[in-house]
Amino acid sequence: MGETVRYRVMHETTYRYSSPVVISRQIAHLTPRETSWQKVLDHHLEVSPQPIERSESTDYFGNPTARIVVDAPHDELIVRASSEVCVTSHSPEPGAASPAWETALAIPGVWNRNTNLDVEHYRVASPAVPVLPSTRAYAALSFTRDRPWLEAALDLTKRIRKEFRYDTKATTVSTAVEEVLELKSGVCQDFAHLMLSSLRSLGLPARYVSGYVLNRSKGGKDSNAGADASHAWVASFCPAHGWVAFDPTNGKIADTEFVTLGWGREYADVSPLRGVVRGTAAQKLAVAVSVVPVEDEASV
Repeated sequence: MGETVRYRVMHETTYRYSSPVVISRQIAHLTPRETSWQKVLDHHLEVSPQPIERSESTDYFGNPTARIVVDAPHDELIVRASSEVCVTSHSPEPGAASPAWETALAIPGVWNRNTNLDVEHYRVASPAVPVLPSTRAYAALSFTRDRPWLEAALDLTKRIRKEFRYDTKATTVSTAVEEVLELKSGVCQDFAHLMLSSLRSLGLPARYVSGYVLNRSKGGKDSNAGADASHAWVASFCPAHGWVAFDPTNGKIADTEFVTLGWGREYADVSPLRGVVRGTAAQKLAVAVSVVPVEDEASV
């Protein structure tokens, strides 16, 4: 078993309204997902004002989900998630051997009894991640003929990190992939969508992953971009290694520095918090995230 790191995560979202709203309905993806490499030791979700309804379930993609209804006039809504998780190293080393990337291709719509549908539904386009000639051409610079899958995917990851600028003011949640490619700037959601479109345009399965990244990279020398809020990265399926996660925002394979909330086809499937309110007020959103390693691993 590889290295195991324990983290304490705090995620606070505050909506402030210019005048009281009557009712608020929210869907939260704020509970870390249990996986073969991630164990959830503790989790609490606090909502203020106190919700009149609250239920927990699992969505289509297998992610834990909370549904919240606040049915009383309020001019502020605070949702605070606190979690403690253990993450074990599970990713291949950057130089690990892998087959040619073409081995991960499949004939669209041709399935048999051995087809893994959990892989196949991440191979096709989704509303915010179209299959485009432009992103196919961008990916093709990394995915040259017979190049090893891991080498090609990591090269694409590093190119996005090198060629695009992290800028929180350049885009919005609705900015299209084509526009991100032209702007050469954006945030983690944009870079994840761009990489997803690039991979799927080649016919490779890839899914959007939502979660958190440690503020400091290993060694404590460099900061990870996107650590001040929820983060997003990409996982793609390799026949030799299974699902492997890549962070195009920081240009590396995602491993023990990353805490996973959930995954889906795109941002809308696993946005940390989304919903509707009844009222005409304008709103201001503030998000604060903290990911702190717990040093005493002997207590795990």
